[in-house]
Amino acid sequence: MCNSHAFEFRELPCAVCGSTSRKALGWRGGEAHHDRRGVRVQIVRCESCSHLYPHPMPFPRANLSSLYTDPEDYFSAHDVETKKRNAREMMRTLESKLGRRGSVLDVGCGRGELLWAAREAGWEFAGVDPSPAYLEWGRVHLGIEAQLGTLEELKFADEGFDVILMEGLIEHLYDPYSGLREVWRLLKPGGICYLDAPNEDSLYMKIGNLYMRALSRDWVVNLAPTFPPYHVQGFNPISLLRLVERVGFKVEEFNIFGTVVPLTGKASLRKNIEHQAARLVNWLGNRMGAGVYTDVWLRKPY
Repeated sequence: MCNSHAFEFRELPCAVCGSTSRKALGWRGGEAHHDRRGVRVQIVRCESCSHLYPHPMPFPRANLSSLYTDPEDYFSAHDVETKKRNAREMMRTLESKLGRRGSVLDVGCGRGELLWAAREAGWEFAGVDPSPAYLEWGRVHLGIEAQLGTLEELKFADEGFDVILMEGLIEHLYDPYSGLREVWRLLKPGGICYLDAPNEDSLYMKIGNLYMRALSRDWVVNLAPTFPPYHVQGFNPISLLRLVERVGFKVEEFNIFGTVVPLTGKASLRKNIEHQAARLVNWLGNRMGAGVYTDVWLRKPY
């Protein structure tokens, strides 16, 4: 549950293209959620670039860190050792793509598994996150020090990094264009940016929304603007590519993939059946190029 007074609602245009032409898709959160999580907010689609977002946009009345306070709860579906193994593999991939070790900045570093792997691999590294609780967890459990705040607040030097990672981040940003412009400023010419985001036009999402209609509900399954994980931007391949190309990045690789997240909330037979059906739908989606996640490798031109 979440109090509506915890949020301030603002009228904003599409964060990808700036258009104010939008089409209502349905409702998400509060009364429009099977566990009544968060606050009810309308989800819309930009009629110019197909991006999805809540309208109006819910901003936390307190600071951003007020949304991200409990790492054990927020990362309950993220096994630490698995994330450390994945982070090691990411560092090997980065070294292969860059052709050497270098300097890496992890934006939205969370608990710090990637920074731990960067240290183990002999890279220079820095991390940024708005949550004091997440950074403290990383300090205590991984021996990792990172900086508190947002990328825009910390004002790193121009062209200071070979690689910048935005894993599981861009869908949380209220102004993703400004965030990517800051990444551009911080990257060295020829530097690499990696980011990923849920695919809000995956087969899973489309079937999920049809299922809501079959149940006579005006709900959607897209985004999570007022409850964890607080996704406020709904990218698909079209809108994500439009955004990064608007900034000026060269797209080197674009992938669609992913698995359905584990069940959350109170268990029931119906939810278990729905979850198994979702896994089947996503398997089909991956075979059709319509999986639940996208990632993109970007290069800042020389």
